[in-house]
Amino acid sequence: MPLVNFGSILGFAEEIEKQHLKFLSQASGNPDCDQHRALFESLAKSAKKRVAEVQRVRRENVSEMVLAAIEGFERDAYQVKVEDGSAPALAQLAAKAEALAERSVCYYQKAAEKLQGQADVARAMKGLAKKHAKEKKKLAALLLN
Repeated sequence: MPLVNFGSILGFAEEIEKQHLKFLSQASGNPDCDQHRALFESLAKSAKKRVAEVQRVRRENVSEMVLAAIEGFERDAYQVKVEDGSAPALAQLAAKAEALAERSVCYYQKAAEKLQGQADVARAMKGLAKKHAKEKKKLAALLLN
């Protein structure tokens, strides 16, 4: 399904962040993650903030969203099945969370590129990509331990 305008891009961004929030919240309650509970709780808190940030960007820039049509940006490339975060072992959870963060980095970088005409929105997308990249580094470090 194509992402053809500002509204669809930010709507999908909100969906991505809500997936992160749900997965990380479940992971923080997973008994296999007890020793890293604080990390997963922190990541879930960050995901909740990002949901609010995407909603704020959409609200603040709604007047600019109408005319600019976007081509060549497909939602399917960024959809992943997010399983229950309360079941798998720590290594599987961390790997899945890292994959979700990587998906977000790619999505937000592409969204920023497609929304160049809307500088504030593109800047916000780049900022979200950076936040996910930092999250990905934390998860990669967890996987190395």
